[in-house]
Amino acid sequence: MSVNVDENVQRQVREIFQHMEKTVTIKLFIDKEKCLTCHETKAILEMLKELAPKDKIEIIEFIKEDNPPEIEEYGVKYYPSTFIEGEAKGKVLFTGIPSGYEFGTIVEGILDISNGKISLKKENLEKIAKIDRPMNIKVFVTPTCPYCPVAVRVAHKIAMANPNVVGEMVEATEFSALSQKFNVMGVPKTVIDDGKVTFEGGVPEDMFISKVMEAFNKN
Repeated sequence: MSVNVDENVQRQVREIFQHMEKTVTIKLFIDKEKCLTCHETKAILEMLKELAPKDKIEIIEFIKEDNPPEIEEYGVKYYPSTFIEGEAKGKVLFTGIPSGYEFGTIVEGILDISNGKISLKKENLEKIAKIDRPMNIKVFVTPTCPYCPVAVRVAHKIAMANPNVVGEMVEATEFSALSQKFNVMGVPKTVIDDGKVTFEGGVPEDMFISKVMEAFNKN
């Protein structure tokens, strides 16, 4: 799988990253033996680091074969898993390669986390603040899906706002067994708390939040 990014896109990313305020830490979990896209994912992250101002992106790599304690700490089950940390409260996670349309998602996410920016409506942030137990929001995507980044971004913003939430992009074709488990027939498909609530499409922010709160209230 190619990770080539043309010079025009690189220039745009470099300009975007000039607005980064604080350092972002990227924690990459890889499996050297079985992972098909770990090498390409690492290459993407290293390119992003090069495009950012000096010392604004730090990459820490964890290798499954070394059995680091962070695997259990972060609940890593699939490889590659990429966590973006900084000013975010919860866990912003990319499960699978952030390529195609999701390349833009990770660029925007890095900027938001660096600046502590959560561009959700005030009333929705107030709803999210009520979440007082662990929740997982998976958004299944494919690199060629133009509507998927909208859903992933909302899931990630919810995680940025609440330490109890994991907002997770899942590359559906890489993890076909997981896609089959949740009956992913089209993307984006959002799966909350292992299927308590599911829905398809890049729905408006208000509807997305209402579905999250529906799942929360089912506990």
